[in-house]
Amino acid sequence: MTSPTGRRAVLRALGATGAATLLGAVAACASGPGSEAETTPPSGAASPGTTTPGAASPGSSAPAPTLGALPTYAYETRDLDVTSQGQTLPGRLYVPAAGAAVPLVVCSHGLCSAPDDVAPVAQALARLGLAAYCPSFRGGGPGSVGDMTRMSVMTEVADLEAVLTAARTATGGWEVVDPGRIVLLGQSQGGEVSAVTAARHPEQVAGLVLWYPAFSITDTLHSLYTSLDAVPQDYSFLGCALGRVYAQDMWDYDVYTEIAGYTAPVLIVHGSDDLVVPYRYSERARTTYPDAELVRIDGAGHGFDEGPQEQQALAATVSYLQRVGVMKA
Repeated sequence: MTSPTGRRAVLRALGATGAATLLGAVAACASGPGSEAETTPPSGAASPGTTTPGAASPGSSAPAPTLGALPTYAYETRDLDVTSQGQTLPGRLYVPAAGAAVPLVVCSHGLCSAPDDVAPVAQALARLGLAAYCPSFRGGGPGSVGDMTRMSVMTEVADLEAVLTAARTATGGWEVVDPGRIVLLGQSQGGEVSAVTAARHPEQVAGLVLWYPAFSITDTLHSLYTSLDAVPQDYSFLGCALGRVYAQDMWDYDVYTEIAGYTAPVLIVHGSDDLVVPYRYSERARTTYPDAELVRIDGAGHGFDEGPQEQQALAATVSYLQRVGVMKA
């Protein structure tokens, strides 16, 4: 059993984000009554280093927006379930007080993590006028519905597909969503899940944002086991108790072949010092996608530190959403 301290470290390594400080720059210039997301802004945010499409080394891009200068909105929180493979999966929708249907960003958490761990990103986006939804996955982490030993990247893809289907109905609680402007944002394993889902449904996904996506899963499994037959029925993988189906679904899978089918612009944000998913996996993804920008967060590991690193990632995300027309510039 993982200790509370060890568990926090695992969550940090596998895609959990910090809570309050990411919201600081967004909430700082809000006028009028705020929401539960308001906090004190941290100082010292820096512009991200970037690798531009087709470049071999870091270059520069358009300046990231000053988050505190953007219009901000109060928002409300709604619990909204989705049915996938006959199971009801809870999720949380953050809805800005915008008065009309708004774009939706679906924020997917990492392995052995939970929707609350990606909630700070969703809350920050809601403050900027976007609806944001944090889904849960069958067996995806602590407190989730279902057995984690029956979870795999592909079961999570099926769950995210169910979210897409539900959101595009614009009914049953999704009336606030513009079905033509749905963006997938994923952290770590949630990044790979989002990338695969977008490639399989490109006409339904208006944008794709990947924070330190775990495109290394197949290679990591191969480094741990000599063959698929050597993978036990139950085992520990990166601190999580998984089942054989997790390895079986990924053993011969080439994620780069599949994600190349998504031709709309993509944003990838990755730390230069990531030891869980090395930066080179995102460099390969940048050259695989027909149109991708890779933003490097210098000094960041797998999961961005609260404060400047998270603000850099959010600023790059907002700049991307403006560039693809999901947010107003």
